[in-house]
Amino acid sequence: MKTQFLSSLVLTALILTSIACAPQKNFYWGSYEDSLFSRQQQAGTGGEVEAAAMLISTINEAQSNGTQKVGPGIHADYGYLLFKQGKPDEAIMELQKEASLYPESKPLMDTMITRIQGRKVKDKEKTPAP
Repeated sequence: MKTQFLSSLVLTALILTSIACAPQKNFYWGSYEDSLFSRQQQAGTGGEVEAAAMLISTINEAQSNGTQKVGPGIHADYGYLLFKQGKPDEAIMELQKEASLYPESKPLMDTMITRIQGRKVKDKEKTPAP
C-alpha cells in the first residue's frame, strides 16, 4: 500500500512539474504569418492592403486580450505598409509605438521616422503652391 501511495505521489509530482515547465507565450502574433503570406502571394497594393488589415486586426486583438503584448515588429511592419499607402503621419505613430514597446528597435525606428519626415518635406516642395 505504501508503494502504491508513493508511486501515485511521484506520478502526481511529475505531472505538476511538466505542467509548470510548459512554455509561456509572451507575445500575441495573431494573423501575422498570414499577412506576410498574403503580401508575398499577391504582390502589389492588393496584397499590401489585405496584409495591413490583418495587422491592424492582430494589434486590436492583442490590445483587447490584455495579457500579451503584440509581437515585436508588428507595429513597424504596419507602419511601413501605412507609409507605402501614402499615410506618413499614421506610419510615424506606429513606428513610435514599436520603439516604445521594444526599446532595442529604437535606433532603426528613429532612422525610419527621419526618412519618412524627409520624404514629407520633399513631397511638399514638389507640390506647386495654389
